[in-house]
Formats: sequence, C-alpha cells, structure tokens
Amino acid sequence: MSQTTIGLQRVRSYENFQKKISKKSRSYIQKINLALKQLDEYSIITFDKSRDKIISELLELDMDSREDQTLNWIQGYVDEHDSITFASLQGYLGHIRKYLKYWRIHIDFKDEIEMPPKMLEERYAIPLEEIQNIIRKAKWKYQGYFLSEASCGARPSEVMSLRKKDYFWTGKRWGATIQARFTKKKISRTVFFSSECTPYVTKILKKLVDDDRVWSPNPKCPDDKVTQKANTAGTRFREACLSIGYDEKYESTGFYKRNMYCFRAFFFTNALDSLSESKDLAHAMIGHGAYLQEYQRRTTERKEELYEEIEPSLLVFDQTKNLAKIKKLEEANEEIVSLKEIVQKHERQLMKDTFGYTEAKNE
Repeated sequence: MSQTTIGLQRVRSYENFQKKISKKSRSYIQKINLALKQLDEYSIITFDKSRDKIISELLELDMDSREDQTLNWIQGYVDEHDSITFASLQGYLGHIRKYLKYWRIHIDFKDEIEMPPKMLEERYAIPLEEIQNIIRKAKWKYQGYFLSEASCGARPSEVMSLRKKDYFWTGKRWGATIQARFTKKKISRTVFFSSECTPYVTKILKKLVDDDRVWSPNPKCPDDKVTQKANTAGTRFREACLSIGYDEKYESTGFYKRNMYCFRAFFFTNALDSLSESKDLAHAMIGHGAYLQEYQRRTTERKEELYEEIEPSLLVFDQTKNLAKIKKLEEANEEIVSLKEIVQKHERQLMKDTFGYTEAKNE
C-alpha cells in the first residue's frame, strides 16, 4: 500500500520559524531573533555565508560530519562573543539550539561547547536612602510606578501590564491580579501595594476605564507594547540615577549597579527578613514558579495578612509603622529585662532563706 502525502508539512524557513514562535511573548521573540542575528553576522563575516546557507550545507552531510561541523561553527560563535555575560551567552545558545532543532539538527551543546569562565560579582545592595533619592527625582506618575514595584516585588513589565480592572480595594490597601500572559511562568498571581501607593493608584484610577493601563504613558497600550513601555520606564529610571551621580557599573558585565530590578531585590530581601514563618512565600510573592502553588491555595484575606507582616519593611518614605514596630520591640525587651530582674531577686531571696547567703559559693 503506497503512502500519499496530504500536504500538512510546512516548508522549513526562517520566515516559517517566525510563524511558529509568533504566540510567544514579545520579549522572547526579540531575544531569540537577536541571537539568530548575531549568528548570521558571525557566519557572514567568518565564512562569507549566511546562517541559513550553512544550515542547508550541514543538512547534506552524514550525521557524524554534521555534528562535528555544527559544533565547530557554534564554538567559533561562542569564542567570538566571549565578552558577552555568561548568562546572556548561555541564553543565546539556548535560542540557537532551538532554531537548529527546528531544522532537525539535534545537538547537545551542554557537554560539547566550551564556555568562557563564569564570573560572578557580588550584587549591589541598594540602600533605602538611594531608593528615596531616585524616586524623588522621577516625575509624579513614575514615582507611583517605582513605589509600586518596591512594594509588590513584581517584574517591571508585570506592573506595567496592570489595567484598571486588575485592581481591587481590600478596605485597607490596593491589590491587583497580574494576568498569566504577562508573567514569566504564565501563572497569574495576586499582589498588594503599600499604603504609600494608595494616593497614586486612587488618583490615576479615577481617570481611567476598565481596560486602560494604569502606569503606561498611553493607557490604551496594547499587550504587545507593554514590555516596550516598561523599557521606557527603565530609561526614566536611568536618567534619574545619572542626574544624582549614581553611575557605577559592574566590571565583569558593564551593567549599571542600580537598575529597575533593584526594587524587586528590595522587596525580596525585606520580605525574607520580615516573614516569621514560611519564608518560601517570599519567593512566591515575587513570582518564582516553584513556590507559587502553596501561595495560590491561600485566600485573598490570608495573602493580605502575610503582606501586612512585611509591609512596614517595604515603606520607602513613611517610617511611622517601622518606628511603631521598633517601639513595640523595645517595650517587649524592657518587659523581658524587668521579668528577668524579678526572677533574679526571687532567686537571691530563696538562696538567703535556704542557705543563709545570697549567691552561690564557688567550690
């Protein structure tokens, strides 16, 4: 019985690969195309052949020769781009591997490609005073956006994606639901915002309709432009930093030490320090997928209770709650000291009544 083709297989090409990944996030498509562009430029400069021309020639080889030649090609690309950060280069290789797999060239780079040494500099822990200075330098709406990031720990694009209808009022503070399609793990989650964000959110929401973006300069911003608007906010952040003189960079990467993700780090560090139990929830609150299941099972009320536990440590300007917390701890400490003194007094009296002396004698 003869086989007949029914024309379901699409011709492989770069254009059809773009159609294949078209449902991925805009940022993912940009990153994979950047990696493929770099590989194409390297191929033309080094071999005077385009990336896809080399692929077509590889497909004509037997399996062993194809694997050897592919590894030589990709190793050359890695050696040529060893100034890129280790993490970025690793990401680019993942995208290139995906493209080669699309062409039915299955190569495991993990054990075969020699990567440049991985250098890790200690990450800059931004002080509260610097966060205050940066936010003060921003325009009013960006102040609210930056405070929102610091108080909920979400990624810049996740906060930028929020629409009026995503927000809800608990009676104490604003909360919001970040939609799954805008999160890294494609899992929606509930976040809360500190009391410092309330005036900003309340004022902005009054002027919007349900589908409007709260923090985008263009409230009608479509889904595929959200990342772009978050990047624009990043530019405003950088301008604020440079105007103050915050321009230090990491030696190994050349990236600025102060960046938009410092707000996320600020939240995570303080949440970890403040949670008395289940510190893994700090991971869930900022959207780390492995920890989300336990967090998602809680009611909104319980999630808010957990947020109340960490909120004082997240306040950027209003230190009233922190001072109250410190005072409460000091009072508790004073009470403990007082109780300790009473116990010691009773111990001395007991020793005197029983043995006729107030302190135990050394033998």
